[in-house]
Amino acid sequence: MAFICLLGITALYAALDTMGQNINLQIDGFKDFSLTKNGLLLIFIGFVAVILVFSFVHWKFYYCEKGIYIRKIDLLVPWNEIVAVSHVWITECNLGGKPYFYNRKTLVIYREDNKPICVYNVSLLALYIAKLRNPHLTTNMVSATLATAFNVTLNAWPLYEVYSKKLDTMQLGLFIAWVILYAIKVFVLPLLMTSHQNKLHGKFLFHDTALKKNVSPVIQV
Repeated sequence: MAFICLLGITALYAALDTMGQNINLQIDGFKDFSLTKNGLLLIFIGFVAVILVFSFVHWKFYYCEKGIYIRKIDLLVPWNEIVAVSHVWITECNLGGKPYFYNRKTLVIYREDNKPICVYNVSLLALYIAKLRNPHLTTNMVSATLATAFNVTLNAWPLYEVYSKKLDTMQLGLFIAWVILYAIKVFVLPLLMTSHQNKLHGKFLFHDTALKKNVSPVIQV
């Protein structure tokens, strides 16, 4: 959703740059206003800033000296009970009335002699902060970082093409390559990430499919 919003703002910016003039908007019940390049740039920066802020602020949990406190379920997981912490993408999909397909960025807390805890919609920064709070913690920092860098690069590519107004000159082969890489990111990469963690810590992580919802034997937050 965030990527689509940023892409839309970038497309509007490129359109204004091509037109060389502002767009005057008239909305019933509101004062008329002009859409300018500088205004869109401020909106873009503000949107990115909000994303970054919410990447650091996690209302679902927080780290403390004793361990990780999960607010939603009122549970403190002591550091000495945590076997590992990983950051993976778990697919959520629905083919019903409102179809959707989304890879949820998930922080997985593996506990000794207890079910793992999956905290959904958490950025990679949470994994880095966990490692800073407990340097001896086992994580998948390298693979998670590479996956996130791959994701950011693929999302930035069309933003750059729209901003530089090169979409109409993009070679077909380049576009097909982007589509293939995006399909790998959406369908293959989440499977690889969860398969690797299941191999290391046991078969706990599963994805939604067209036939059934997530059946992961974990505590889902």
